Amino acid sequence: MKIAIVHYHLRRGGVTNVIQSSQEALRGTGAEVLVISGEPPEGAEMANVVTNSGLSYRNKGYLSAAEGLTDSLQRTAQEHFGSQPDVWHIHNHSLGKNVLLPLAITGLAEDKAGILLQMHDFPEDGRPQNYVSQWNFYDLEKEFARTLYPLASHIHYATINSRDRNFLISAGMKPEQIHLLPNAVPGTQTETTPENRPFSKDKNFILYPSRAIRRKNLGELILLALAYGDENDFATSLIPENPEWKPVHDHWQQLSEELNLPITFGIGQDGKYSFADLVGWADGMLTTSIAEGFGLAFLEPWLLGKSAVGRNLPRITTDFADCGISLDHLYDRINIPLSWLDKKELQKTADDTLRRLYLAYNRPLPRNAVKKVFSRWIEDDAIDFGMLNEFYQTKIIKKVSADPAALKELNLPTIDFCDAKEIEIKNQLVKSHYSLDSYRANLLGLYQRVTDSPRGKMTSLDPKKVLEQFLDPQRLNLLKT
Repeated sequence: MKIAIVHYHLRRGGVTNVIQSSQEALRGTGAEVLVISGEPPEGAEMANVVTNSGLSYRNKGYLSAAEGLTDSLQRTAQEHFGSQPDVWHIHNHSLGKNVLLPLAITGLAEDKAGILLQMHDFPEDGRPQNYVSQWNFYDLEKEFARTLYPLASHIHYATINSRDRNFLISAGMKPEQIHLLPNAVPGTQTETTPENRPFSKDKNFILYPSRAIRRKNLGELILLALAYGDENDFATSLIPENPEWKPVHDHWQQLSEELNLPITFGIGQDGKYSFADLVGWADGMLTTSIAEGFGLAFLEPWLLGKSAVGRNLPRITTDFADCGISLDHLYDRINIPLSWLDKKELQKTADDTLRRLYLAYNRPLPRNAVKKVFSRWIEDDAIDFGMLNEFYQTKIIKKVSADPAALKELNLPTIDFCDAKEIEIKNQLVKSHYSLDSYRANLLGLYQRVTDSPRGKMTSLDPKKVLEQFLDPQRLNLLKT
């Protein structure tokens, strides 16, 4: 079987890790794999990589350039394999990072190529500038609609979680054409233990193993450190690289220092401590994130012999619960008395945010949109801290810091560590369901389905129906806007 894997780049993290897992999983199976990327690999040795600059990020272009990209992809594959591949495995094609790619894929499909389109992220999910870039590429709306989500019996889709799969089915995609392909979960090898760490000798050490971008919800880390800092030291592993997120990160770091909280930001940034050592030294691994794609943060700790602690994301972790990996010790909300905030001001913030968001996608705002937002945000006259932006979170933190009695009003969820027996049970479940062997079986099965599929007539999924799944007032979170 000949497989061509296509992506915009091979930078560290994210999709690149998935591509590396695919290469490793397919090694020794008889499959021949070619990776075609807009850029050379960054900091990693990868076999059989060909660079095609036509895949690099671009938010403008011409129809003729898209046709040229189809031709160049086919030519690259022909030169490598001596024929066209059995499967084109293309990542995040609709994300709007390269406006040529959807039309180029349509060209491949019209030539009856077997195609697997794997979705990790969606432009409909809080990325209006990407969506509009893709929209603006076409002169006619029907061309946008025809190419963003192409459909045919020889085109299959894969998502990394059930939520996204269900969204696409609700938008009109046939269930037999869209499949769940969860990532493999590798375990970092470490020889260190909490007993031999060079710091936090008299406290627990809780590591937030993440690059601290906005959706990681650092305000909640501050709140937890304010409440539980007497017993725990906290640290994030890395600071943001994107200058867009640096001011938010710096705001929280400065507030933490102002309040003298036991948090180290970017503890692994300068290379003094390796990630493997930090993980080994940790008593638990924290997540306060309000949005994830696959949800690695909920699985990786158990492979490392650590307990995951913090915020649950049930829409993502339902897949893990279905495999027996219970995360009931995590909390779903942190309730803040609504009386602490100006409700009218908050309603106006929600209304303004919704109007900007819907305008950015060129869609009309639904009736009673703010009521729908508040129906999710508020329970028993309390609002979830994780739904609020930095402005409101900072006000709450300063109130609690200035008045320790206010902390008792919150009834904050505790930070619960699982015991060694429970960690081992979860360790075995993660190994069973998310190992490289499981990933290999899923991947090969999908490729076989693509190759076995008859070549059929091209149609398309209505992009507006996909947008409706994501652009729902009840999904509004002020940290994602």
